Amino acid sequence: MDHLLMVLVLLWSSGLQAEDKHQPTGSQCESTAKADIVLMVSESGRISPEDHENMKSFLTKIVSYFDIGPDKVQIGLVQNSENPEIEWQLNTHQTKQSLLEAINHLPQRRGDSSGDHLGYTLDRLFKPTAGMRADSQRIAVLITDGESSSLDRASQLLRDISIEIYIIAVNKGRLIITASDPEETHMFRVSDSSFLLDIVDNVTINLCNSAVDSVRLVNGTKPCSGRLEESERSPQTDLYGGSIMTVFSLDIH
Repeated sequence: MDHLLMVLVLLWSSGLQAEDKHQPTGSQCESTAKADIVLMVSESGRISPEDHENMKSFLTKIVSYFDIGPDKVQIGLVQNSENPEIEWQLNTHQTKQSLLEAINHLPQRRGDSSGDHLGYTLDRLFKPTAGMRADSQRIAVLITDGESSSLDRASQLLRDISIEIYIIAVNKGRLIITASDPEETHMFRVSDSSFLLDIVDNVTINLCNSAVDSVRLVNGTKPCSGRLEESERSPQTDLYGGSIMTVFSLDIH
């Protein structure tokens, strides 16, 4: 009887461990500020299926870090190819579980579009019709192997409309893309996709701090905690010169 009980306990424990492998882990961004984040994935023809899976694991960790919802953080995703694909808009997935399932089924697309085409596609996501909110911080995270000249032109278009830009480069060569300032908190580079998870904690902590937008947290003891310092933000315009009015309503714990 004791032997049978031990076998049942081992089977039950194995089942829990298998289930836990698919559950997100790590801390949460504790800010309650709204943020609209667009993830842009650019994979050249050199990217293997294994690299694509590593990238999906990286995206999963980022999403797992945030509180997702219509009054919280929203995340859209674009894949760069010959014709950039909007996989989903900012308001398509209103729960964390829905976003994680979408990432799990994200297809691999390869190629490179023109910078203007990609910039136009990204700009379409930073619109109220795609779920962008008037009182949110707008952030773009460009994940690339660094070989796409279109990304540099697209990132310049985003900077022109005051979108905060993070660059995640997976390469060893020269990088031709410019992130937002300060570069040390907005630019990350790894030599191989297998190292993406090594930087994900620093990336998500910086993203969390960006989400509070018009204030900066200093002297905190954990992500998104600390003393608030005010900063300024310039008015936004879209790619065609139209003004975007931004109103901030922050409630930070």
